[in-house]
Amino acid sequence: MQLKVLNSFPDELQADWDALLQVSASNVPFLRFGFLKSWWQNLGGGEWEQGELHIILGYDEEHLLGIAPFFITSQKGKKLLTLLGSVEISDYLDLIAAPADYPGFLNAVLNFLQQEDSLTWDTLRFSNIPQNSPLLSLFPQIALPPSYSRTLTKTQPAPMLALPGTWESYLENLDKKQRHEIRRKLRRLEQEAPDAQFYFVEDASELQSLALQFLDLMRYDEAKRSFLTPAMQQQMIELMQWAFTENILRLCFLDIHGSHAAAYFCFDDGETISIYNSGFDPALQYFSPGWVLLSDLIQWSIENSRARLDFMRGNEAYKYKFGALDNFIYQAVIEKTTQT
Repeated sequence: MQLKVLNSFPDELQADWDALLQVSASNVPFLRFGFLKSWWQNLGGGEWEQGELHIILGYDEEHLLGIAPFFITSQKGKKLLTLLGSVEISDYLDLIAAPADYPGFLNAVLNFLQQEDSLTWDTLRFSNIPQNSPLLSLFPQIALPPSYSRTLTKTQPAPMLALPGTWESYLENLDKKQRHEIRRKLRRLEQEAPDAQFYFVEDASELQSLALQFLDLMRYDEAKRSFLTPAMQQQMIELMQWAFTENILRLCFLDIHGSHAAAYFCFDDGETISIYNSGFDPALQYFSPGWVLLSDLIQWSIENSRARLDFMRGNEAYKYKFGALDNFIYQAVIEKTTQT
């Protein structure tokens, strides 16, 4: 396998990059060319102060077999080589390669990183690796010099909801109390706020305005208000615009009495609805807008033949009440323990 290192995001690579991602072990929106290019331009909405791009491509003659989207930065006085997208705003990350090519590409990359004098690093970190990644089974078997250490850590749950064929089947699969609560909240809204509307943003001319209004809903939560620095707000707006252009954005709102009560920012690849972030107006809490909007979203997903709803990182209680089961993400780290 021939390896090539890039220090920029050439647009002519996008078609091959995204085509390879479609057949890769971890086909997630956070690994698309456009997502990572936007992330790099903003360094994760200001999460990182500086970095140098080191994207490693693996080829069999002219055929692209693998992508290791790395950058190198400094952390705690050490040189850190890690995946683009790390860590806060990308729920899943990985190397990009088809399952059959993944082991060979991983070995080629690690051999290159041990031998390449021009690329100095102290720590190699793979963050937010999904539990179905080949990396998790391969990592303990990697041949490393005695001066290297390795750790593999389960870091966070990422609950996933498998969707049945009908809304009624979904409700029947829930705990009896939860089923009753969902029906009660939906009935209350229907009876007391018949003007309520559930809808997706579909008009490009409205996207900018509604994206800002979504961020306003996020700010009602104190932690999210702190998260939304000016740089992060710009990053979020660019991500919504990018996802809309890619036709994978599902930005949905629940309006009650003419006001935004709740909203979800989701990705939709045709099989999985991935809930990326949310916002709620506490002034309309009487109507439980978060629960109602999530119920509407699940029902829409079932009716439109989606297979699953991915709640992504975090163990918030509501995810399990709505029937999600835990998947997990992992972190794999290789560290040079002595100078080599």
